[in-house]
Amino acid sequence: MLYGFIIIFITAFLAHSFADYFFKAGTANSRIAKELFWYHLFLSIVYFVYVTFNPSDSKAYYSTSLTSPTWFELYGTSTTFIKFLAYPLIQYFSFTYEATMAFFSFIGYCGFLFFLIALKEIIKFRPTIFGYDLLKLILFLPNLHFWSSSLGKGSVIFFAIALFFWSLINPRYRLLPLLISGIIIYHVRPHIMLMMLVCYGVGFIFSTKGLPVAWRIIFLGGAAIAFFFIYKDVLTLVGIDEDQFLTQGLDLSYRASELGKATSGVNINQYSLPLQVFTFLYRPLFFDAPGALGLFVSVENVFYLFITLYVFHRFRSWNYIFKGDYLVKGSLLSFITVSIALAQVSGNLGLAIRQKSQIMILFLFVILSILNEDSRQEKIKRSRKKLSMLNSLSKR
Repeated sequence: MLYGFIIIFITAFLAHSFADYFFKAGTANSRIAKELFWYHLFLSIVYFVYVTFNPSDSKAYYSTSLTSPTWFELYGTSTTFIKFLAYPLIQYFSFTYEATMAFFSFIGYCGFLFFLIALKEIIKFRPTIFGYDLLKLILFLPNLHFWSSSLGKGSVIFFAIALFFWSLINPRYRLLPLLISGIIIYHVRPHIMLMMLVCYGVGFIFSTKGLPVAWRIIFLGGAAIAFFFIYKDVLTLVGIDEDQFLTQGLDLSYRASELGKATSGVNINQYSLPLQVFTFLYRPLFFDAPGALGLFVSVENVFYLFITLYVFHRFRSWNYIFKGDYLVKGSLLSFITVSIALAQVSGNLGLAIRQKSQIMILFLFVILSILNEDSRQEKIKRSRKKLSMLNSLSKR
């Protein structure tokens, strides 16, 4: 336990240093970054208490890494990769379970830090909803922090997606972090990397602004090469071979039935695809909440449902997406395709809650971008109106 407190102290120092490095010390953005750390740490402690009395993959990851004879014996994709990452901490630095949890919690926090940096670069008009700063509200959604605060896939892939997203804002100068983040995403969830490559590639093709043609070609070429090398791993992960994929398509029903065997499982194989996706994104909703944690998550799901209806019932939102840059198009397509895929294999609500938190931030970025554009257009209208009034007064 003492080792865990030492890691918390070290990571707190690093978090505050990063906040002052990426943002000017004492500014509102620096304060938000520091507040995010303490908020994330609080929910990490809540998660630690939760897994003390409930089953958790983090315990299995730690146990396997502790007893494995060699490091590279653990190298691989999916759950194996998390054990591979934990091994040197446990074997070479003698991290306790608590210390390892604290370290991976810090990895999850770094994901929020990179999303904050990225959003500050893109979102200029601070959209609000009912008077609340929507950007800050999104960054402090508890479910995103809760499932990215421990030894497991959630913290690692959340960080990798954040780094990938930040790198895509300016890939000409962030090529190395783009490659590193892509490699990490692939090792944690190959199917998510596959879909993100395709979706952001489509975003590059159908966007008329954001990057020169040469850099679009470079990205698309790299994506095509990566696609060639990883698609077989994706098929292996879902339990089918290449010939079966070519003749029957990607059938996820077997994996769905396996994951649906948990105590909180729902038989999603009997649902239509729209209902599967709705279940993945917006359930539980109080009436079907599995326990106290489900009731807590339901509050956040109501927010997701409200913000979806609030933004996407308008034609101008879809018009903005159609005309938006590659980041908006790619993020929305990634969110939709990953949601459809994960919805078909998330056989229980608990799994859906965890997996949704990994990619929901991309959807929330699209929401922020749409409302940011609304604020920009409103400012332009006010400026024109003010200019028109001044012209009228000058003519008198």
